[in-house]
Amino acid sequence: MASHQAERAAATFWRKAGGRAAFGLPVDMAAAAPAALPLSVVGIPDLDSSAVGRMSARTGSPWAVGNRRQLRGCLLADLGVGLVFVDSNDPEDEQRFTVAHEVAHFILHYLGPRERALATLGPGIAAVLDRLRPPTTGERLSAALRDVPVEPFRHAMDRGLGGRHAGLIERIEGEADDLAVELIAPWRELTSVANMEPGIIRVRFGLPQRVAARLAALAASSGTSKGVLGIFAKK
Repeated sequence: MASHQAERAAATFWRKAGGRAAFGLPVDMAAAAPAALPLSVVGIPDLDSSAVGRMSARTGSPWAVGNRRQLRGCLLADLGVGLVFVDSNDPEDEQRFTVAHEVAHFILHYLGPRERALATLGPGIAAVLDRLRPPTTGERLSAALRDVPVEPFRHAMDRGLGGRHAGLIERIEGEADDLAVELIAPWRELTSVANMEPGIIRVRFGLPQRVAARLAALAASSGTSKGVLGIFAKK
């Protein structure tokens, strides 16, 4: 089964969007995202980190994006809103999964922590999250005691970092993949499909072949599996 976190987040997303059925099957994630969230989706041919850097500069976001490399997608989030970039030259199924993955990052790793900080520390912390002022000593202490991060969202992460950073990246990428799958192919619906062949899953839900194959294998072993959580993480 899917992780409880992914199930809850996906259910909330589709409720805010007006229902998953309104976006077809396979779902149109690019249309659903702005219906549910303060988020826009932008297609860029041959997307790479330099294109994201240019857009970041245009929007006033101060973060660098690291060494130039090709990207399937990327999220920029600031001031409570987000931009999802996707390589418009990718196949449709890859774009669908990319958008869902970046939407998942926005929900889990930007909007969720932001909402927790506001709820825990009060509306005044928004100025810190939005880089208008540094946190006070009291705010830093309260945030540490309550385990609520108050640093601005980091838009790009260097995949070359090692140590604890590598572990953090692996964890959040796995969480984003888990939610992306649940948004596109809910576990309860997936397991109701009579024929669980990868090709059937791929066509029905519009998933890339690699994802459909792993889901088919997971469903076949669901009696002993721990579920979707972590199936995309490196072993």
